[in-house]
Amino acid sequence: MQVKKAFLMAALLVFQVEIRCSLAAETDITLKLHLDFDEDFSGGRVIDASGNGNDGWQMDSTNWITATSGVFGSIAAQFTYVGFISNDPPHVYPLSQYIAVTNLNGFAFLTNATISLWAKFDSNSDVDMQLLDSGYNVEYEPQAVNSWSLGRDGYSPPYLFLCFTVYPVWGGGYQILYWPQDVDSIKYATSNFHLYSATIDCPGNQAIAYYDGQPYMTNTIGLPWLRTYGCGSQPWLCIGAFSHDGTPQWGDDAYPNAGFFVGRMDDVRIYNRTLSAADVQALYQGSTYAQNLAIQRAASQSVQVRWDANSNAVYQVEYRSNLAETAWSPLQSAIPGSVTNSVIDSILGQRSRFYRVRVLP
Repeated sequence: MQVKKAFLMAALLVFQVEIRCSLAAETDITLKLHLDFDEDFSGGRVIDASGNGNDGWQMDSTNWITATSGVFGSIAAQFTYVGFISNDPPHVYPLSQYIAVTNLNGFAFLTNATISLWAKFDSNSDVDMQLLDSGYNVEYEPQAVNSWSLGRDGYSPPYLFLCFTVYPVWGGGYQILYWPQDVDSIKYATSNFHLYSATIDCPGNQAIAYYDGQPYMTNTIGLPWLRTYGCGSQPWLCIGAFSHDGTPQWGDDAYPNAGFFVGRMDDVRIYNRTLSAADVQALYQGSTYAQNLAIQRAASQSVQVRWDANSNAVYQVEYRSNLAETAWSPLQSAIPGSVTNSVIDSILGQRSRFYRVRVLP
């Protein structure tokens, strides 16, 4: 009995260590902004799932994004035209919503970066539509040097292509990356979500555009670093419109006033590292992980793996015996979230076991 008791105590200790490793293994400290839209944002706040506190805020009191179906059975943000804006006479622009990220913890200045999001465009006629914008022409605002934006550039061909634009010290906007022209030539809309990713390596002077997880274009950068500018009085990131050197607060100046996005947006991410091609492919394939993973002993020789499930998603529980292994093995078959959110696994004869739960595409 003493030997058996000692074995069980040892197994329990290994199991306790294993729980900590299992939960920590999927934490990427280089992910500085992650708006997954899976939490309730109807109150005007989009939680930053990275844990860095870089939440998105409603600054326009008259309208706000709404919840819609996301990429992997999750929730996405719906941006919708609600009228027109004329606060910059004589210009009149169609008005939608925008999100203001005013805390820039970990991505205000970047020498290496990855910027990625899913988007589906609704019908529109705007060749200047923006997804993310933190930049401005330094000819008008010198403080905006090395800022950037991701969207269409209606002033330079090819007009309907998404491009990643930087604003160098010599002035103007320099389009360093393009993505395929995937919108309808009449409605400017896409029929499906697409993943637009850009990896930035300023020390290596290389930028890569990825389209649906695959490399599409490589170019030089010519900048020592990137910055999130926003405006002279407050650095901020505008999601869904041009910031135009304006404050995030609605109505205290003429901007944002143009480039309003209409469509769905999901899984907005900013890393302070250059993701590998395999990392970007994993984002496209849905190699994200279930939230609030919990592992607890179910019996003397078994454990329960439990997670928060979405009824529209499908999950695959995977395991490996030690962290040195390069491959994960499936535990049972894939599980629809509408069926269950937990599995029981035997640890009989196992010295250690590590778990993760992937969300399948």
